[in-house]
Amino acid sequence: MTIGLIDVVVRVGLVIATAVLFSIIFAAYLRLRNRKLLFISGGFGVFFVHAIITIPELFFGIGYMIDENTHLLIHLVGLFFILLGILKD
Repeated sequence: MTIGLIDVVVRVGLVIATAVLFSIIFAAYLRLRNRKLLFISGGFGVFFVHAIITIPELFFGIGYMIDENTHLLIHLVGLFFILLGILKD
């Protein structure tokens, strides 16, 4: 299985973008210390961990791949935390 340079660049770019979003939200949580930002930063943290986990799929192939249902479940959990944070008053 060959991987293209564009696959690596896009995946690493998405990891960097997710890390920047998570760090901004988490820094805001550390400053304000409220439950709303805790849930939102938890959701972005789930997305960041998911992005880090999917990097080895590019290099190790079939043995470490996560199927589509697991990807959807991880995204659902992350979006649930972000939604919970948005709706929290």
